[in-house]
Amino acid sequence: MKYYPVYLHLSERPCAVIGGGQVAERKAISLLEAGAQVTIISPSLTPKLNELSLSGKISHRKKEFDENDLSEVFLVIAATNSAKVNTSVAEACRKRHVLVNVAVPPEKSSFIVPSVVERGDLLIAVSTSGASPALSKKIRQELELTYGAEYGLFLDKLAAMRRRVLEEVSDEARRREIFQAFVDSDVLELLKQGKTHEAERRMAEIAGLKHGA
Repeated sequence: MKYYPVYLHLSERPCAVIGGGQVAERKAISLLEAGAQVTIISPSLTPKLNELSLSGKISHRKKEFDENDLSEVFLVIAATNSAKVNTSVAEACRKRHVLVNVAVPPEKSSFIVPSVVERGDLLIAVSTSGASPALSKKIRQELELTYGAEYGLFLDKLAAMRRRVLEEVSDEARRREIFQAFVDSDVLELLKQGKTHEAERRMAEIAGLKHGA
């Protein structure tokens, strides 16, 4: 099956997780981390999900799933321990044109969740289109060794300098040169060595801007 790769903006989007077990817990937490408004639909919850519900971080409907639970929902995770229930959730979502990820059987999903390497704003997603989750995991682990925490810090610095360059450098061609020079420079290596001040100075030098301004 050929998938279309995409990153979703879930901030304040209503999302539902059907199921209250360990898989549902992992899925719910990942949705929360993306800023989604999460509702769990399940007769029971893991201790962690119950804690999140009591604290108001997620909503909980203590019931079995029915199609009315899809009202105004943007995205659904079907994560019960019953393939039959998960399939019925997927079919209901398909009818309503709601995005759905199904734990089992995964082929009923309209989207799959890749293995992800996260370094601040840097997200590197790996997928084998469902053919081998084990290979996805192996590749993710290799990428984690290649792309360290310095990449997240580098992106923070790039975003800040980008704003300054856009404000202070009027020539568009010069801007492009500066942005490329940031990436091609030794700034990343300086950050990897913990030399943050030197990295900031170097970026200001590349842009021709006053350091610390």
